[in-house]
Formats: sequence, C-alpha cells, structure tokens
Amino acid sequence: MNASSAPRPRTGKVTAALAATALAAGLGLAALATTAPPAQATPAGAPATGQPGLDRLHAYCQSLGHLNSVAQNPKSVWSWRCVGVDGTMHGINMHDACRWQHGAGLSHAAFHDERNAFSWYCY
Repeated sequence: MNASSAPRPRTGKVTAALAATALAAGLGLAALATTAPPAQATPAGAPATGQPGLDRLHAYCQSLGHLNSVAQNPKSVWSWRCVGVDGTMHGINMHDACRWQHGAGLSHAAFHDERNAFSWYCY
C-alpha cells in the first residue's frame, strides 16, 4: 500500500468540529432535561397529611422513557405532564403513578385541592 492510497487520519480541525457538534447536542439535551425541577406532587415543607404522596413523578416518567415531569400550572392538579425526550408533553395517569411508586396496596390517586398541583396523594 503506498502513501497515496492509505487512509488519511482526521485532522485536528475535523475532530474539533465533530467534538463541538457533539458537545452542543449534549448541552441542548441537558438544558432540556433540566428546564423543570424534579417533580413532587407533595412539595417539601408541605403539611403532613398522613397519606403517602406522589413524590417520585420524575422517576415515574423516566421509567416510561421520558426525561422528567412538570406541573405546567401550579394552581391545577390536572397540569402534570411527562416531558418527552423531544420536548413533547405527555399526560400522566396518577393512578398508575401511585401503583408504580407504592405497589398495589396504594394504587389510587386523589388530591386535597384541585387548585394546588402539589396536593396529590395515594391511598
């Protein structure tokens, strides 16, 4: 094999450009994944109700293949969504989320105040 037919190594410019593109794509996904804080249907510091809450909605949505969860409107229990990897919003079945978090024993979801997205609990 002569020098003219041998594969040419990538130049520093091409490698740097590929690395920059990969970094930008990764940062874009990281920014999308961190736009909303991890979801908790019962926020930290809320009064204890004696009933188990839905404090793992973020992990529940990830178990479905999504990035995270978000309450689009903190004044509505109906505003919880899973955020897909492409940024699309997907509704959450809170009964399924309770079953996922607590097992069959606490498989139903309810809320204390329809005007408070963080008032969900499982029973």
